[in-house]
Amino acid sequence: MKYQSQKVALAYFACALLLFAAQVTFGLVLGYIYVAPNFLSELLPFNIARMVHTNALIVWLLLGFFGAAYYLIPEEAERELESPKLAYLQLILLMAGASAAVLTYLFDLFPGNALLGKQGREFLEQPLWVKLGIVVAALIFLYNVTMTVLRGRKTAITNVLLLGLWGIALFFLFALYNPANLTVDKIYWWYVVHIWVEGVWELVMAAVLAFMMLKLTGVDREVIEKWLYVIVALSLFTGLLGTGHHYYWIGTPGYWQWIGSIFSALEV
Repeated sequence: MKYQSQKVALAYFACALLLFAAQVTFGLVLGYIYVAPNFLSELLPFNIARMVHTNALIVWLLLGFFGAAYYLIPEEAERELESPKLAYLQLILLMAGASAAVLTYLFDLFPGNALLGKQGREFLEQPLWVKLGIVVAALIFLYNVTMTVLRGRKTAITNVLLLGLWGIALFFLFALYNPANLTVDKIYWWYVVHIWVEGVWELVMAAVLAFMMLKLTGVDREVIEKWLYVIVALSLFTGLLGTGHHYYWIGTPGYWQWIGSIFSALEV
């Protein structure tokens, strides 16, 4: 590794692999429950196992993104990470929050409690206090990577990566809003679920892919950065309005059928 602070990424990748193993394990259990519905029915109901399975997927992907950022940014910015200690603190907060969420699911802790109990929204079941902890971890992360870039070299890769990472954090804030109206709830729910997967995550993946191509091929940086901007434009242009394909039948105005279908076709 060119910079000492890049070693922070190893801890993130290790935790990501651990959660990936948990996701696969719970996925296998869920598959067997389909065959034998009474298997672990008293100890581990299907809906609880599915929550752990899907949440593990989301968190290990995020940890992978964070780890990739902590490895990539020092090399692109040509300076050490702003604060490796804050990076480790962020990892501790994320893993503690993930563990607390899983315990809440498995033992059905604080049922009906709006602050401490699970919220029952698919993919966003985490208790409110866990979500607030995730927000704190995100602020630590954004400070760390943004200051590293601002005080170092700025490239198209770092700019796109920061745009994607800030987008992940900002759109997660909609997870804190839990309206009583089901239509309004679904509109904001998709702001997190869809725009993460088909919007800002694409920017992070594009930046990481561009960095890897620079390191593994002989392609000029200028060529890679041009295509990177094309990917960014297409992802944001189609991904944001493509959210409309989730709005067909949830009580939104009819024009969303046109918007959703046109921009979803462009996504493909």
